[in-house]
Amino acid sequence: MQSLEPFTFDYPFHAFSTSVVIQADSFEWLRRIPPASVHAIVTDPPYGVKEFDLEQLEKRANGNGGIWRIPPSFDGHHRAPLPRFTALTPKERERLSAFFQEWGRLAAHALVPGGISLSPVTPYYRSLCSRRW
Repeated sequence: MQSLEPFTFDYPFHAFSTSVVIQADSFEWLRRIPPASVHAIVTDPPYGVKEFDLEQLEKRANGNGGIWRIPPSFDGHHRAPLPRFTALTPKERERLSAFFQEWGRLAAHALVPGGISLSPVTPYYRSLCSRRW
């Protein structure tokens, strides 16, 4: 089996028997690896178009919501806030679209034929991605 070490570069990583988890800026990392060299990508990108602006984080911390939907407790468990992507302006949606287009281009370049990319997405992102790719 080929060593996974060349894929880690100078990033923090943890190797498992046949895979490696790398903590890196995915755009930067995907640009550095050889084409058609990855069989799978599992990622949860930090979209950060609006939801991580200081003003929005303060609203979330105060329980006021803002762009963050504060879900009710369920069965005694507190659920984590989720961003409302319907609150994005057309310009913010375009930034998000550009983000996914570039990420998708880099991922497609890195994946071997038949490779797979997994990323949790909301229905809004799913529709955005399916229109573009």
